[in-house]
Amino acid sequence: MQQKRKTTKADATRRQLLDAALAVIAERGYAEATVDRIVEEAGVSKGVAYYHFSSKADIAESILVEGIGDLIASFESVAAKAPSAREALVTMVELFASVIFKNAAFGRFFVAELWRPGRAWSEVMRGYERRLLALLEGQLVRGQREGTVRPELDPSFESVALVGMVLTTTLYYIGEEGESLGTLTERESLFVARITDFVHHANVPSAVRAG
Repeated sequence: MQQKRKTTKADATRRQLLDAALAVIAERGYAEATVDRIVEEAGVSKGVAYYHFSSKADIAESILVEGIGDLIASFESVAAKAPSAREALVTMVELFASVIFKNAAFGRFFVAELWRPGRAWSEVMRGYERRLLALLEGQLVRGQREGTVRPELDPSFESVALVGMVLTTTLYYIGEEGESLGTLTERESLFVARITDFVHHANVPSAVRAG
């Protein structure tokens, strides 16, 4: 029981540090987000921070790994249950956009890391990136087999394009309408529906659209 309490407290402290780091990075950018500022935001000592993480880079990577890991788990569940590629892709895009609406700070950090010159991700992080893209690519290939995704599309390229489009379009919309509040408003839900519909119609063959 005592060990369980210690584990729970350690997990809570780790979560506290990750949330604080994301808040500081969102405010100042990764380069200006120091460990000193992160521990101040978290309300813990620097020693506690270094007990859980080896460096600022380790903290940043943990934010991305956890966020992308949650997306992967959701996408895997969708892929396993969806009766068609079209339904799988629509649901994946809807989930992705909803996640960014609920946590714009994570979305901005994800975009910044994708575009940061000279970024050096670990093999673990690259593995998560590959898994996320592979799930989208798999449904695009499935859609081509089912005749609901244009056969001339390159599924590998399209999977990367989908991630970039959903991230940047959603963040742009949040920037126009104000910061996300953690729950989807009616207007935000309408936007998610629109971007999902756009992705579907941009990828399906014209014969399917006409039908």
